[in-house]
Amino acid sequence: MPASPSPLSAYYRLVPQIRALEPERRKTWLTLAAAWAALIIPSLLLGAWLVRLGGSWLYLVGLPLAAAGLAAWLSPSLIYPFKYEFKRKVIRPMMKELLRDVDYAPLGSVGPFDLEASLLFSAPFSGVEGEDLVVGRYEDVEVKFSEVVGYRELEQPRGPGGGRKVPSKQVLFRGLFFVAEFNKLTRGQVVVYPDALEGALGPLAAALQPRRDSGKLVHVRMEDPRFERYYSVYASDAETAHYVLTPVLMERLAEFRRKVGAPVAFSVVYGKLYMAVASHKNLLEPPFFGPLASPKVFRGYLEDVGLFLALVEELGLNRKIWGEEAWR
Repeated sequence: MPASPSPLSAYYRLVPQIRALEPERRKTWLTLAAAWAALIIPSLLLGAWLVRLGGSWLYLVGLPLAAAGLAAWLSPSLIYPFKYEFKRKVIRPMMKELLRDVDYAPLGSVGPFDLEASLLFSAPFSGVEGEDLVVGRYEDVEVKFSEVVGYRELEQPRGPGGGRKVPSKQVLFRGLFFVAEFNKLTRGQVVVYPDALEGALGPLAAALQPRRDSGKLVHVRMEDPRFERYYSVYASDAETAHYVLTPVLMERLAEFRRKVGAPVAFSVVYGKLYMAVASHKNLLEPPFFGPLASPKVFRGYLEDVGLFLALVEELGLNRKIWGEEAWR
């Protein structure tokens, strides 16, 4: 990214805001520790007392485990005020360093319409959740990305005996989703999935598989062996696939896959580039147990976001040089 702002220059401009949040981080950490101690220590004492009265030793294990589960359930609500302030005072200004006309919504997400339009997923989601939605312009290209959790709603029987069913959610995809303008005129669709062998990486990769209703797309083999090792290409026709996936573009997308170290799928549909990276990583979370003002931590944020923004330049999305004549 050249616009890859220098990590250190961006960092030093935000150091005052970062350091101002350090007391809040320590306060939140102490509150969280006190909450865990207030739940687990009494449960240990109660369990020991019950065992001493002749009860099963399981009390000594079960009660603390139940208390730990309650503490884990309460922890996000205790952390949220600090997390919100960090994202408002640090992440939002950081995004303004990277993008123009930027809008950052900590609790926002790329919507289900974009996921459906991408043709990347095997079935529609019942719902989509996420966080850290960023919308803006980079190198005069409109981009949008966020963490995404796509799920299917199910009803499961309550208990082994069946009876009344209770709603549940099955996560089909968890990862990062990126949308950008694709300024190369195309007359068809190109959809690129993780290679079938990457299905061994689990359900995250499995979610990124050909849609059942994309039967009009044909499998196209590409000539770049490194690209073929990572990806399987489907397109309206072979000519469209080779027109969109130039040798340079394939080389850069193979390198991108190597850098992220996770299953990647992308598509070019009606003037948009969509990309999904299967990952459990939280993109822009504050370092809760370490110093906030660490250049290494801040550089990590820039590198995570910059990995996507660099694609704008590397794939030439900022150069509007293609037209109908490219087909002649």
